[in-house]
Order: sequence, then structure tokens, then C-alpha cells
Amino acid sequence: MSIESILNKMSEKQDSYELTIPVTWGQGRTAFGGISAAVCFQAAQNLIVDQRTPRSFHCNFIGPVTCGEPLKVTAEILRTGKNVTQIVASVLQNDRVCVMAQICFGISRGSILHKPDTTKHALTVPKKGNFLPQIPKLVPKFIQHFELAVEKGSLSLGKSDDPVLHGWSKLKHPPAQMTYACLIAVMDAWPPTMYQMKRIPAPASTMSWDVEFIAPIDDLNGEEWIASVNEARHIEDGYGHEESTFWAPDGRVLAYSRQVVAIFA
Repeated sequence: MSIESILNKMSEKQDSYELTIPVTWGQGRTAFGGISAAVCFQAAQNLIVDQRTPRSFHCNFIGPVTCGEPLKVTAEILRTGKNVTQIVASVLQNDRVCVMAQICFGISRGSILHKPDTTKHALTVPKKGNFLPQIPKLVPKFIQHFELAVEKGSLSLGKSDDPVLHGWSKLKHPPAQMTYACLIAVMDAWPPTMYQMKRIPAPASTMSWDVEFIAPIDDLNGEEWIASVNEARHIEDGYGHEESTFWAPDGRVLAYSRQVVAIFA
């Protein structure tokens, strides 16, 4: 089942949404964090009734989400002002909160201040992605829904002591028009950069994820590649702090990302 098929079940505003995430979206003992985050975002966005766009997204992964079992997604407006709306959204399963997100939507306003991020990357648009074999207990099932093209770094164990991943990502079965919920999933498709530093498999789990949206995506085609530069800024005491920048195909900075990852190695 594609991500669009899952999100289509949330196409209309409701008090809550009853969903089941297919096992093909699994990541170890839980569902892929990007799909859990995406449904939280979609529930929140459904509460927006004007032209406010997402400015920031903070997500805590509290407990595992079991694929193939029913779950509930809820969203609530904490406050709406003249310019900004703050919303909290949650994924619940078996009466337990598994994922919680806080999303900030803001209206575009005229301002005398203007300093856009013009940072460029040096990546070359790929013709195709890397071959990612489905190896049980090593390669997560959800990766079958994505294309990844690595230009610097490695997706394999023990290949580098430099925790960086530069490359491109996109959905294998994308919507015709990119949505913010789909973009969230695409941004989370990359594994933690420190995986390539490990010599043997070991579990890891994202604890929290922050995204700041920089540019609108109204003209973004779902089939286009998204460029990214990902690196671990600090790894110590079993935790890694990862930062990423994402670009649209035309070179615009789309978003900044920061994750705190628990690594058991």
C-alpha cells in the first residue's frame, strides 16, 4: 500500500482517524517513523482552514507502533492567533500514546527583513537509485517504498568512520503533487548516518525529530528527487545528534532537520 493510499483515508477532517499501517511499512518492531510522523501531520493540517503553511514540526517517538494492528490518530488546536496556529497530534494504539507531534502553521506576511538561505549543494541528479536488497532483520521493510541515491557516505555497515550521507531520495509510488505529509516521509527515509560506523548490526531508535520548513512546495512534483546533506554533529553516550538540509530540484532550500537517535552499539 502506497503512502498516498494511507493518507487518502484521512482526506476529510474528523475528530479522530482509525488506521492500520501495513507490515510493508515496518521498521524493526515498530512502524517506520516517517509514516507515523506523516499521519500526525496530516491530522493537524486537516484543522487548518486558511492559507497558513507549516513552519515547524516537532515529533517525539514515545513507543512502538505495531504494523497490522488498528491505531488512532488525533489532533487538537492548542491556540490560533492572527498569524500562527499551534496544533498537537498523537498516534495512539491499545490506549497508549506512541507518537506525539507539535506543529506550528503560520501565514505569510510582508516584512522589511529579507535574508533567504542561498546555500547550494554539489550533488548531481541521479538517473536511478541504489539497489537496496530486502535482507530480513538488516534492511527495514519500509525501504521498499523509497528510492535512495547515495553520492557520499554508505548505507552499509562498517564502511566509514565519517558519519555523513549526501544524496537524493524520493517515493517509489509518489503522488502527482508533493504534499507536506509525503515530504516528511521522504526526509525520514535516510538511515542515521552513524550506521555506517558500526561493524555489526545493532538497534537504533529516533527519540525526537525537529523539522523547519523553509520554502513552499506548491510546485513540487512528487516524482522529482529531493537532495539532502545529512551528518551526525555529535555521537556520545549512546546517542547521536543528526542534522540535515533538504533541497528542491531547482536548488531551493526546502527544510532543515535535526534528530536525536539512541544507538545500542
